[in-house]
Amino acid sequence: MSSILTKDLKSNLEETRSRLLSERQALIQAAQSEAEAELDKTLQYIEQLLGASGDSAPSAPAASTASPKVTKAPAKSKAKAATPVAAEPKKAKGRKSSKSFDASVLKSEFKSLKAMQAIVEVLSSAKEPLSIDDLIDQIYDPFDPAEMSKARMSVAITTKHAERRGLLKKVQDNPSRFQAV
Repeated sequence: MSSILTKDLKSNLEETRSRLLSERQALIQAAQSEAEAELDKTLQYIEQLLGASGDSAPSAPAASTASPKVTKAPAKSKAKAATPVAAEPKKAKGRKSSKSFDASVLKSEFKSLKAMQAIVEVLSSAKEPLSIDDLIDQIYDPFDPAEMSKARMSVAITTKHAERRGLLKKVQDNPSRFQAV
């Protein structure tokens, strides 16, 4: 069987295998990040509901008594860290440059859409193919530059899903550029 594989074909197969393993790991990390963000958002919402149902004093002890029962202490710290970040957009909506990236929070003109729908809409109205960074700029408000790799990963995964559904196509690699179908 090794006589069938030429050096070029073997090299291409090794590159493809390496790329697929890398994409697999990236998908796993992005899914984990999105799941954590969704959990943090849900925890914050629950904390807001508990705070809105009565005095804020009873909700604070309830949260602190519930937290020790949870065996995972890091989840408690993540939930508490997420609360101020999510509460800040209400105070200063125009200033999001110091906020962390949240794939589910799109610009106001895309508020009623999911990320994939917004990407397809932007690409449909674009005159030329757009890169992942272009899509991020057009779909999301400014966020902490340290979160750019997370944003790129999220948009890359979303474009891959949209491409598989036939909603868009990749027309260039390095940097990847996409256009609507």
